[in-house]
Amino acid sequence: MEKDAFILLQLLAFAVWGNSLLTPGLSAKDNINLHNQSQPERKTSRVCNETVMLEVVHGCGYQFESQLNGMNSSDWCNFTLIAGYYNLFSYCMELSAENVNCYWPNPQAENYVINIHKFFFSNCTLEMLNFQDPPDNILSILIAVPIFLTIAMIAVVVWCSKRNDILV
Repeated sequence: MEKDAFILLQLLAFAVWGNSLLTPGLSAKDNINLHNQSQPERKTSRVCNETVMLEVVHGCGYQFESQLNGMNSSDWCNFTLIAGYYNLFSYCMELSAENVNCYWPNPQAENYVINIHKFFFSNCTLEMLNFQDPPDNILSILIAVPIFLTIAMIAVVVWCSKRNDILV
């Protein structure tokens, strides 16, 4: 076996060994109960109470609605002005859903958020952007560079395949 191939084989073996040392530390099943080591492991089933979740979510929406109603309606489309309110609304929705053992996001909460968006942000659509082609000189460069690189790579491969003395 050549010296370079033997060194490459050793590096590969070292990489596999190093990966085997790191991988068990990344496994979630080995670290199930890190915070409560003394408590026995118990399985809890999560039963989502959708009715309670929707009531709590409506509370979050009511708070968000009252905050937006305190603003000028023309400012609703300026996200920098409502970002704080929207962040609190999102956090309240997520926390409320998790407190009643519902997963987040879930279809009921998503429908509620969509309705909030339809009510407050339906007039916030932007004008359609008119996309244009770049100028001809830039466009020709963007087309020519990959073509020349492809031709150059083909030429290098053909040139190297004709030179048998380098490969041996």
